[in-house]
Amino acid sequence: MQIHYDVERIRRIMRDVTCLTGISMAFMNTRMEYICNCRREDTFCSAIHKDPITEERCRHADSRILADCEQSLRPESHICHAGLFDVAIPIVKNSLAVGYLVSGQVRLPDSALPEVFRGDPRLVDLWNQHPCYSAEQLESFMNLLPRFLLAEAIQVRHDDLASDVADYMKQNLAQKLDIDQLCNTFFVSKNTLYRLFEKTYGTTVKQYLISLRMDEARRLLTHTDLPISEVAAAVGIGDYHYFCRAFTRETGISPGAFRKQQQQSCQSPAE
Repeated sequence: MQIHYDVERIRRIMRDVTCLTGISMAFMNTRMEYICNCRREDTFCSAIHKDPITEERCRHADSRILADCEQSLRPESHICHAGLFDVAIPIVKNSLAVGYLVSGQVRLPDSALPEVFRGDPRLVDLWNQHPCYSAEQLESFMNLLPRFLLAEAIQVRHDDLASDVADYMKQNLAQKLDIDQLCNTFFVSKNTLYRLFEKTYGTTVKQYLISLRMDEARRLLTHTDLPISEVAAAVGIGDYHYFCRAFTRETGISPGAFRKQQQQSCQSPAE
């Protein structure tokens, strides 16, 4: 699966919205890397960021709401140490985040400039120049921008998704793998993954994973001396008894009997 960002379109949309609203914003991909940003010139924030300690406080605060946003898949906001409203908004497709919008530097009607900055008339003036919006207006902004504008500038492609997921499962058999974890890893909905696996492999994701695990279990039972409990763990099944039942169900023979059968078949007849 690939995520394609129309960067020029995203930049143009952000520039237009900032021009209309005065709200600064930046767009990040799913790896939390900045793709583009659009900020107001000569702002209060630009002035206080000349202090490295203040800039680091702002960066840490942004990282915190981004982490919360990534976890919740909902807009996460706060009032920063400078008394301004900031928000991280997920861009969601098929129930998965495909990007994040970091926006803010906005005054609320009841917000106030912190005491530490009030001794500098220039900072007071710059702070008062920041746009001021009500909570209802900001909620509309958070709903409209990602859902109807930016979402169309991001395309999710699933050309080789089924084979990519299959390869990932083969390489991570010893790990805990389930449909939710796979969907989160590949930024795809459950329904899409189910449909692609049925089309490509003629089976379900769960059954395909079981088959992979049993194939690897047969290989380990044939070519290693690992105890059966360790074979089970090596293919991602921590419960020894469950592994034995699953192996018997898939192959028609127990793991112990299969290993004995393989050992006997490999013995050369005496001359």
